[in-house]
Amino acid sequence: MQINIYKDKMLGARLFGAPVLYSVRPIPREDVPQGWYCYDLRGTARHPDEPHALVDHAEDNHAGSILSYLPLKNGRSQYRLVKDMFQMTGTNPSLAEFCAAEHIRCPETPLRHMLCPASPEEAGLFYAQAPERDEELGAVGHVRVDFGRDGKGFYHTWWPRGPEELNTQEFRDELDKVVNDLRKGVLKDLPSMRRYCYGSDGAIEGGSCCQNYGFTLETERYLYRLRCNPTEGDYQAYLSCFDKQAQKQVIGRVSYASGEHEEFIDPQKYLQTIREELPYQATTGFRCETLTDDPAVRKAVDDMVYDLYGEENPRQIEDYGDIGMTMGGSM
Repeated sequence: MQINIYKDKMLGARLFGAPVLYSVRPIPREDVPQGWYCYDLRGTARHPDEPHALVDHAEDNHAGSILSYLPLKNGRSQYRLVKDMFQMTGTNPSLAEFCAAEHIRCPETPLRHMLCPASPEEAGLFYAQAPERDEELGAVGHVRVDFGRDGKGFYHTWWPRGPEELNTQEFRDELDKVVNDLRKGVLKDLPSMRRYCYGSDGAIEGGSCCQNYGFTLETERYLYRLRCNPTEGDYQAYLSCFDKQAQKQVIGRVSYASGEHEEFIDPQKYLQTIREELPYQATTGFRCETLTDDPAVRKAVDDMVYDLYGEENPRQIEDYGDIGMTMGGSM
């Protein structure tokens, strides 16, 4: 099993006098930051786990991998004997902690390593939405991916789902960057997708023929939702793209003891739902959470809560300026 150098801690060491990071597990070469160096330590047939030589790739007797921001071997030589020039420092830093200690710039995390497993509540957002819901979410479109019969191809089509003005050159440039980076990991091929999904917490409901998995990736302006369907004979991935600047603001959400929940962008629909459901909260487990800063909406929610208990809201609308919510915030 390989190590993720951007998330997993490694071991601090010194090799040939240089500070390095050491991993017992192999380091994927496609993860090595630009300008950095990655080598393997190779043991002998008699002592395969004891570092004997530094090589570019250890086909056998792999005794660990080395990550360094300094070159440790002449590129023309096949190996460099380690002898007594490898010492552990007793530290266990992450890549970021190592860079801070060495006072060097920490490499940026590749986009593919910024994917986060979807929560169960998000499952519905990874499937097709009604046009009005796409508008609320700021949908631009989605990329549909098929790995082909052998699971090694990459056939893709683009499906627009929003106004053409959202499909800007800026968006297309970032989408190319995102897809190309994901193709080094989860979207490399069908076997890679299976390994990625089966080792994750991203299982979501809704797949018609097999278990589907959902992952989110967020950049400064865009949100990407990747749905994986790691099975043969069907489209294996849908990458939905959303412009966060075009999203409609969610002003509140409601939930019930049954697990049902709903978000609102229309203040009147939100207030009407509270008005209708609040009297039955003891039996339905109804709860509401107001997310907007609009004083009128916040006060209206509190008014209904006070009224439920036969009281009058003592606060005036001017009291709902920039201060935090009280009863109207959540209940």
